Amino acid sequence: MKKKIKIYEIFVLIFLTVTLLLVPLSGDRFYIYLACMFLIYSVYAIGFNILFHYGRLLSFGHAMFFAGGAYATALFTLRIYSDPVIGFLIGVLASLPLALIVGFLSLRHTRIYFALLTLAFSMFLYTLLLKLRDITGGSDGLVGIPKKGILDLSSPISYYYFIYVISVLFVIIPVYFLLNSRIGLIIKALGSNEERLPFTGYSILNIRLLTFIISGIITSVSGSLYAILMGVITPEIAYWTYSAVPLVITLIGGSNYFFGPILGALVYLILTTLFARFAEFWQLILGIAIMAVVLGFKGGMAEMLTELLFKIKPSLRGEV
Repeated sequence: MKKKIKIYEIFVLIFLTVTLLLVPLSGDRFYIYLACMFLIYSVYAIGFNILFHYGRLLSFGHAMFFAGGAYATALFTLRIYSDPVIGFLIGVLASLPLALIVGFLSLRHTRIYFALLTLAFSMFLYTLLLKLRDITGGSDGLVGIPKKGILDLSSPISYYYFIYVISVLFVIIPVYFLLNSRIGLIIKALGSNEERLPFTGYSILNIRLLTFIISGIITSVSGSLYAILMGVITPEIAYWTYSAVPLVITLIGGSNYFFGPILGALVYLILTTLFARFAEFWQLILGIAIMAVVLGFKGGMAEMLTELLFKIKPSLRGEV
């Protein structure tokens, strides 16, 4: 029974991989940009959902990893060595000590206390980015992040495929198999039955910390890619409201499904793009639309599509 679901999920992975590979054939720079943002949001939400759904820990400060990766990439490429690929790697590596320190200090608490601690750390980073003007550029941010180095990422198509390879081949697919591996089962056990986890011989705190680090590293990948794509970053990406983005995306798509955050990223991007033209009221309209989706489909869009699949083929209902 499980095998059929696995085959279905593999089919979705293949479909996603092939479809995204063909996006640049449109030749439209705007669509390519939207596809880049879709992949960045997908990675951001997947990183968040590892902690939120599988680890059962709600973070209100995940923007610190997004901003941490973005600023580490920008500072390295602007101040040390002008290469976006190496800068990207530095941005991802910089998240490891950040996740280790924040995780060690906050994971001894759970529920609302953990959420508030992550919010506090995120706002602390936001304040540093604002105040250390000589280093971070203050409220003006960092401008002119290079796109040329080992690889020339200056054209939309070349950079899209760079994001595609990193997001799909090095994040989405590996994370899927990670969550279905032995380590993934341990992480899932943390969220499903924390009390019994110690009987397996694993420390709850250590598994929490591992989950937090994996989540932080994946989130920093999206931040580093965002910095290179935009060429400019500001402290706003570390503000608490930006930590709400992956939460909203995950709720829209459905946190109970691996592909939920990816579907949520697509819906969120479509909604923000459509309603952005209403300059004065777009956030209000977006909020109403998101409320309608979340309240209408409590399990997210992924659950709605799953139920639709069950109606088409009822025999699949027993396979979850």
